[in-house]
Amino acid sequence: MSKHILEIKNIHKHFDDQLVLNGINLDVQEKEVVTIIGSSGSGKTTLLRCLNLLTEPDDGHIYYLGSDLMDPKTNLEQLRMHIGMVFQSFNLFNNKNVLQNCSLGPIKLLGKSKEEAEEIARVYLTKVGMQDFINSKVTLLSGGQKQRVAIARALCMNPNIMLFDEPTSALDPEMVGEVLAVIKQLAKEGMTMVIVTHEMAFAKDVSDRVVFMDQGVIAEIGTPDQLFNHPKEERTKAFLKRYIED
Repeated sequence: MSKHILEIKNIHKHFDDQLVLNGINLDVQEKEVVTIIGSSGSGKTTLLRCLNLLTEPDDGHIYYLGSDLMDPKTNLEQLRMHIGMVFQSFNLFNNKNVLQNCSLGPIKLLGKSKEEAEEIARVYLTKVGMQDFINSKVTLLSGGQKQRVAIARALCMNPNIMLFDEPTSALDPEMVGEVLAVIKQLAKEGMTMVIVTHEMAFAKDVSDRVVFMDQGVIAEIGTPDQLFNHPKEERTKAFLKRYIED
């Protein structure tokens, strides 16, 4: 029986008087790929950011391997080291080269020596096809290359789970494929992932389960076949119809 990596229980979140998440319940199993789809403003990114408390829910509970992230006694910094995060805007350090971007976390947070950290960084930069750019300034990289470096940087921390917030939305269309290929390879290797995406074909291809969010709730959840080919909810059907028309 797979174990739960994450359990999300009855999460609510307001921004001022707007209810953005309204009673979200979800679990993520070890080695599972869960994608979250839905219209802009449906609460997808807010939910993802709650999973490592970059955004703090108003109430509810989030358990990572049984530890309650909402418990004040929980060492959040310690737990966050096991939860990799890749943002849509890369969030790389422009004053550091590719290798330095990837080795900084293992040195500062995992206590690795510079040599060890750089060796780890080389392994993961090779994994994402960026081994030829190790000494490059990140400002000279394309968007797709930056995002692959961002993925390598997250992997250097040896996370148990990876969170992706629309990892291709800031990319030119011709660069989307190179980033999705890296994520697909991670899925094949059994990395547990939660991915917010607007790439429907990718979600269909890579997911174990797909979550459709609408107006702050999970409107429907199922396998890619169930959700894309046999949706039950009218609002899921309407969203997918709009997507097909677009």
